[in-house]
Amino acid sequence: MHLLPILYICFHILTYATANPITFEDVRGTPYKVDYDHRAIRINGVRTMLISGAIHYPRSTPMMWPYIMKMAKNQGLNTIQTYVFWNLHEQKQDVLDFTGRANLSRFLQEATNAGLFVNLRIGPYVSAEWTYGGLPVWLNQIPNISFRSNNEPWKRLMKQFILTIIDYVTPYLAKNGGPIILAQIENEYNGNDQGYVDWCGSLVSNELSSTEIPWIMCNGHAANSTIETCNSCNCLDDGWIDNHRKYSPDKPMLFTENEGWFQQWGEAIAIRKTSDIAYSVASWFAAGGAYHAYYMWHGGNNYGRIAASGITTLYADDVCLHADGTPNEPKYTHLSRLQHLIADRAQVILSQDSTRIPLPWWDGKQWAYGTQQFVYSYPPSIDFVISQATVPVNVLFRNQNISIDDQSILIYDDNMNLLWNSANYSDIDSDNTEIFPVVVGPLNWQTWSESSKILNLSVITSPSPLEQLSITNDDTIYLWYRRNVTLKQASANSIIRVQTRISNALLFFLNGQYLGEFDDHNHQVGNSIEAYLAVDLSHFKPNQQYLFEILSISFGIFSGVETDFFEQKGIVGNVWLDRQLLFDNETETNFWQHQKGLIGEYLQIYTEQGSSKVSWDTQWTKNIDKPITWFQARFDLDHLIREDTNVNPILLDAQGLNRGHAFINGNDLGLYWLIQGFCENNPPCCCQHAQINCLKPTQRYYHIPSDWLMSKNNLITVFDDLGAPSPGSVGFVQRVVTIKK
Repeated sequence: MHLLPILYICFHILTYATANPITFEDVRGTPYKVDYDHRAIRINGVRTMLISGAIHYPRSTPMMWPYIMKMAKNQGLNTIQTYVFWNLHEQKQDVLDFTGRANLSRFLQEATNAGLFVNLRIGPYVSAEWTYGGLPVWLNQIPNISFRSNNEPWKRLMKQFILTIIDYVTPYLAKNGGPIILAQIENEYNGNDQGYVDWCGSLVSNELSSTEIPWIMCNGHAANSTIETCNSCNCLDDGWIDNHRKYSPDKPMLFTENEGWFQQWGEAIAIRKTSDIAYSVASWFAAGGAYHAYYMWHGGNNYGRIAASGITTLYADDVCLHADGTPNEPKYTHLSRLQHLIADRAQVILSQDSTRIPLPWWDGKQWAYGTQQFVYSYPPSIDFVISQATVPVNVLFRNQNISIDDQSILIYDDNMNLLWNSANYSDIDSDNTEIFPVVVGPLNWQTWSESSKILNLSVITSPSPLEQLSITNDDTIYLWYRRNVTLKQASANSIIRVQTRISNALLFFLNGQYLGEFDDHNHQVGNSIEAYLAVDLSHFKPNQQYLFEILSISFGIFSGVETDFFEQKGIVGNVWLDRQLLFDNETETNFWQHQKGLIGEYLQIYTEQGSSKVSWDTQWTKNIDKPITWFQARFDLDHLIREDTNVNPILLDAQGLNRGHAFINGNDLGLYWLIQGFCENNPPCCCQHAQINCLKPTQRYYHIPSDWLMSKNNLITVFDDLGAPSPGSVGFVQRVVTIKK
């Protein structure tokens, strides 16, 4: 007599679980529930296919966000993910900043307006090729702290920041009708501190349980209360999927970082083949993945000084949406077709568990079974025919002899109509943009030398040089070291040696005369290195006192922060001039003086108000090739090719400069550097397959956000630390999208 109710309940559950996947538009503004089963994240009990891409809010600007969200939605994304950057929001301890590019609530509102779910990756350690992996430098000064470990000072401050962010974003949680359906604690933790992992899990189960959303831990150890996710080039081929099913069979498969990688100074641009990422994405959904995110989908730009050591200003340019916001074809369109296809068939795909069925392949003599050719079928509507072989092969599927390219996927419907081929995108025009000059040099420059005026800025004195971050707190990338020296000899073959760190430059001066520079631009774990520079001191006099100056410039702090890792910058040991150790004991008065930052920074001469605080020289050609020189000019944008500068962005053409920072109307575009990009003899790292623009500047063009520009009377200010060889060549261009498919 209980048969009818039981049948009703079973029918109701089956119908509810396999209903059409929910979009954010279906629930926006109304509280809804987020949980998961072994197959997928569920929205109000309905399995939902989440097609996501990483967009970091501070690597773009508020006026760009609506355009980027629109492009993401049009391409087929229904979710975006972003890290939260601790050192952006709390650069000074207990002083929080959510303004400008740090306006996380506005970013979340734009996602809400666009109808996109959000995966909020709080960390607060995030890596992300972001300076110090997102950690504030002031953490270095916390007594007895040990990062990313079961350490009380670390856990106290980490917990405090996470709870602060949760309180800030609470209106945007799913339980309040907002877009946030997932959150992440920690990031790629592969240490051996199980107590720390368990503590992260306890935080999720207790203090963070009020969020009422699932929490993830990516690409490393994961607490029981979280979902471990994959970061890789291909989570099927590298075995992650098999391991996940073995060790976490009750949790869905989430792919948080399908790597687009990044660029480094001094290297040619590395690219990932469209066919390879298409193969990776399609194989993920074929094998049962229910959340996929491009890392990055839009990399944006490292404006200001947010880049990690050795990382270029444009970030992850070879992804779906270029760093300047233009579509990267054929990736953008080819993957868009796949994503719309997956979304269209999501109900059928998510209603079933994936089953891998081997397919015979032709070995030249007969049809044979191996391990690299197989199909995932989701009747009645979609089949994924896959070959992992590194050469083209023929496979037999449903009595049809099918040719398939190396490492590729063919998607068919149930009538054997080909719906999509990962290796075929020949109809998509990759030459979809054109660059037009809109402001041609020479600009009407005026100049000011950083060494031309001495202010009574505070200095710190010490018998030996002090480490840079302990003085600057990373408020600036510059630190002056000064002391008097008496030359024992005046040789044409003198040697300066300095103990310093990677990703650092040192400029040397004697009595105001530039001697030369040392630089290192590696992106790797911090190591001490010895700077070595041969200089000609023959025109100075022995036994005479001179002012010796070193300008230290940080190229960012390494992002791979591990337990007990404390990065340093500047001078971290001794300095020798020839064989003379420049060290004073405490009985002497010839100490080192340390000046934080540049005078031009202190006066903010790159702003309208600060510009009037120095006397500019209009005879700018006198300062060509002179180091530590500021240039300033005005320009109008009255000859644009297209008016919408989000779609058709404005770029600074830095040809003619050397290395430094450029400011537009007071806003720092980030580090520019016309360093030559070399191609490696071997294939580039990780997911990349080739390099382009060999022996050309690693980055010539620098994106200017639309909200930093005016139609008339824009102010450009440049600080070139090495000396600009041809500032008359500097101009502005517009990259115009010419073809849309």
